[in-house]
Amino acid sequence: MREKLMRLNDNPNESALARIERALYQLCHVCEVALSKTVTVILGIMSVLIVYQVFTRYVLNDPSGLSQEMLIYLMIWLSFIGSSICFSKGFHLSLPIIYDALSERHQKWLTIFSALLIVLLAAIIIYGGYNAMQKNAAFTSPMLQISMSVLQSILVISGVFFVLMQLKRVIELVGLNRSTVITAAVMIAIGLCSYWMWGALQQTQWYEYLVDEHLEVTSTVLLFSAFFFLLAMNIPISVGLAFSGLWVLSLQIDADVLMVTASEKLFGGLESFGFLALPFFILAGNIMNQGGIARRLIDLAMLLGRRIPGSLWQANVLSNMLFGCLSSSGIAASTAIGGIISPMAKEKGYDMPISTAINAASAPTGMMIPPTGIFIIYSMITGGSASIAAMFLAGYLPGIMMGLSVMIVAYFYAKKLKYPVDNTHYHWKQIALTVWKTLPSLTMIFVIIGGILSGVFTAIEAGGIAVLYSLVLSFAYRTMNLKTLPKVLFDSALTSSVILFLIACSGLMSWSMTFASIPDAIGEILIGVTENKLLLLLLMNLTLLAVGIFMDMAPALLIFTPIFYPVAMMLGIDPVQFGVVIVYNLCMGLITPPVGTVLFVSCSVTGEKITNIIKPLLPIFALQFIGLMLITYFPFFTMYLPELFGVN
Repeated sequence: MREKLMRLNDNPNESALARIERALYQLCHVCEVALSKTVTVILGIMSVLIVYQVFTRYVLNDPSGLSQEMLIYLMIWLSFIGSSICFSKGFHLSLPIIYDALSERHQKWLTIFSALLIVLLAAIIIYGGYNAMQKNAAFTSPMLQISMSVLQSILVISGVFFVLMQLKRVIELVGLNRSTVITAAVMIAIGLCSYWMWGALQQTQWYEYLVDEHLEVTSTVLLFSAFFFLLAMNIPISVGLAFSGLWVLSLQIDADVLMVTASEKLFGGLESFGFLALPFFILAGNIMNQGGIARRLIDLAMLLGRRIPGSLWQANVLSNMLFGCLSSSGIAASTAIGGIISPMAKEKGYDMPISTAINAASAPTGMMIPPTGIFIIYSMITGGSASIAAMFLAGYLPGIMMGLSVMIVAYFYAKKLKYPVDNTHYHWKQIALTVWKTLPSLTMIFVIIGGILSGVFTAIEAGGIAVLYSLVLSFAYRTMNLKTLPKVLFDSALTSSVILFLIACSGLMSWSMTFASIPDAIGEILIGVTENKLLLLLLMNLTLLAVGIFMDMAPALLIFTPIFYPVAMMLGIDPVQFGVVIVYNLCMGLITPPVGTVLFVSCSVTGEKITNIIKPLLPIFALQFIGLMLITYFPFFTMYLPELFGVN
């Protein structure tokens, strides 16, 4: 950042365009700093409010509706403001496979194209948001009694910041020079011509035939062709979701009405108390990551797995399972645990490609073992048909099965390579001390799940309790202080914003699919292939596994749940079981190339090439696939615990 500012200030003979570039960049930089502090403060206030919410409900026995409403609208503002920062930093999820393979010149074209598309989305949000503010000015929120126009003003505000932050990113990546301006002008001209041609096409009989007579098929083709085209162009997935949905909706809704309604949908798509659990569990996980928990969990795992061949590998799997369910992140687990285990494995002469494969394959297990944010997203997508509490309980056995599959393969690898077991004799005091050090961290799981099941607090409020508990624990361990807390809040705010904005944009796509009856059409196609329930489930599993190869978990869940969920309900599948099946599929996708994020992270930790990891990974993948088939066709593995505790 500082180098960029210095470069812009060093040239005394700069052109007028260069002076404009410098002024714009400095303006954008000041805005980014202000926005960064804003989201940090917002998440801090939200953390205090959620704890206050629990306090008033269960201590004072006087629940505060005011704090609940404040939390919802603070979350919406956090999402839009944080997203604008993420556009500046390039943090939004995308698929850069084609982009990375292009030359620098072609990458520049794609960067400008992406920027123009995001600016266009910002313009739609600004226009629609302004009209929505005027339309809803007479209405006030139930508890805060604040005009909805004030609350919805974030649409206009964030739209402006989207433009500024995207401008900053373009200046950093390609510069604001004559070539950039000409390229942008040509792209705008092509866009205007395309828009004119689309308008002309809408007047033809051919268009009327496709839209009036074959709306479902036409909408399906346009929706997915547009989305995957934008994905290939390295457009942020959230923006691709929004535009593909808007294009399909434009088949039936006039542009002016569509822009206003779409902006309201983006705002209203997050207007749910349930989504609040996401930023709180993300924050709790990040606090845990900073809290020195990994080292303590590894000590416990090595103690538990010492008698099994390949004890270090077994400890890696157990540590990832324990740490993953605390952090709710496969990437965090593979980094934190792998970063400690890998040097130990290298020092003891363990096979490093196998070590990397084991770390990668076991890292996502913690995302199956609650508390985990991905189950919260699924519950909200299904409108609460699968409760968060039921999803949490249903994830335990499949998560353990996923971890056991890695431990079994690790056992046979260790036997084949003749690795000795750890015969070290541990004094009972040493064992007790190791357990004592990890007990406070593991207690959080029992506090959260026990509190939800006993009704002490809701699954959403459990996120706030998790933040408070992890914060107290980190301060007690002296691994965090008030100086480091703002950075943790800021990082958590950005991560939350990416997911929340993705959810908001996926709402546009879901709306367009429902409007055009696309899920029904896809369901009919699947049933047209076969009416056999077993084959249909296998077909959906194979599709999700293929999707997981190319797409990250959150967007895949948001896109394909609305498509497959109605089909699963037609087949009589329990919503809870189907949710676990989807998440299990996508967890496997995190370790499959070419877009297996956890696999890439694990390789970067050990320095191994992905090509060296694939062979030792295959037996693990095969066992995990067997586990997937078991939970798909035998509901016992997912439904036993929810039924045992009477939760649905």
